[in-house]
Amino acid sequence: MLTGFQKMYFGMARLGPSIMLDILDLASALFYFSLNSLPAIYTGTAIGLSYISIMLSELTFGNLSDRFPTKRWGRRKPFIMVGAPLMAASFLLVFSPSLFLAEGDVIGLFIYATISMSLFKVFYGMTMTPFQSWMPELTEPEERPAVSSWLNVANFIGFTIGTFGTALLAIQLTTWGIPPMIEIMILVFVAIALLGFLPSLIGLHKEGRFIPQPSIMKDLSRALRNRDYVGWLVAQGLLSVGVAMVIKTTFPFINDYLTFGVTEFVIFGVELLSVVFIFFVIYQITIRRKGKRFTLQLAMMLAVISLPFTLVITTAWEGFTLLAFTGAGIAGYYLLPYIVYADFAHRDEIETGEGHAGFYTSFPTIPINGMNALSGFLWGIIFSLPVIVPVPGRAELVTQGYLFWGPIAALFLLMSVLVLFKVNIDPDFKALEATYQENQPQLES
Repeated sequence: MLTGFQKMYFGMARLGPSIMLDILDLASALFYFSLNSLPAIYTGTAIGLSYISIMLSELTFGNLSDRFPTKRWGRRKPFIMVGAPLMAASFLLVFSPSLFLAEGDVIGLFIYATISMSLFKVFYGMTMTPFQSWMPELTEPEERPAVSSWLNVANFIGFTIGTFGTALLAIQLTTWGIPPMIEIMILVFVAIALLGFLPSLIGLHKEGRFIPQPSIMKDLSRALRNRDYVGWLVAQGLLSVGVAMVIKTTFPFINDYLTFGVTEFVIFGVELLSVVFIFFVIYQITIRRKGKRFTLQLAMMLAVISLPFTLVITTAWEGFTLLAFTGAGIAGYYLLPYIVYADFAHRDEIETGEGHAGFYTSFPTIPINGMNALSGFLWGIIFSLPVIVPVPGRAELVTQGYLFWGPIAALFLLMSVLVLFKVNIDPDFKALEATYQENQPQLES
């Protein structure tokens, strides 16, 4: 059992990585497509390839951290200790193409975007997959909502800071090169990430049972026989396409199409902060009363109903309304996966007596990031549509993608809601343990 202080510093270790990942997700299309004029098909391809990189990284390092313990540091810590500095260093590169390239070098910028974003996501996977795999080993089921609450506090703060950081990037970046204020901001985020891991690395030690004869195929075969686990992977894969579409497009949409100024960016940041905080609280209540599946379906339907209005909105206040309801829905997506995968890992440990948390944290990277990669490539196609849509109130034209991205994202979210009707993500651990104890004497005999 963890103390309250340990739960807090373990959960809050996600703050720095969350800030960096959220800024990358929120700002990559804005930075390369909107601000540095990299064509949409190149931008979408670079983003898609970066998702393939994190898919391979999370799968590799999650399973390696299950299987290679060290005498002094255990299984998870070595990957965190090596990966975190590399993650931080690669984040510095993503927004610094002006240090290496001449302005107007389209192919060079495409290659740079692909390599820098992919490197960051490789090292993010190397760090955060072992770190997240540690959670079900450090905690009992009754502790996980409290630990997850701290993880979500970190994610919430990280998302908020990432939102304001991306807004600052949109406001400050007017010429080729990074302004000093942006450089300082990035360095602060790197410092937060590196310092945030120290309490957990120093103060936490417990790990799950070591697997003496590891077999990825055996782990995979057992997991795929779990209908609920497979159903959850399908649902989350569909969710990830819609959510990734929203996250990548929000800032180009408000910057290029709704043409937000400084005041509107500030209002948007405050609005998003308030909405996400309020709905995190609401969802915590509905999880306890109605369960995780009901909560996630409710959250996604808020976004499903809202997103098609991108076809018709033309004013800043209409945009604020659309993004408020969409943000409320996306908040539910970020709240639940930590608990769900920890529950699946705990259920497996009850049934096998072995700790496979790294597998259950890393294997989903295949369908999820595979679908995220699809989302990146799809984004590139959508925003390569003809430039025939007038910008409201201005004598400018933009691509039809600024109208159609909302309904397309909503379609994927709706499909995930329908799949979730067939999936149980609210296991009864007491019943599972009782069943295992009843069957154990028969297995031993």
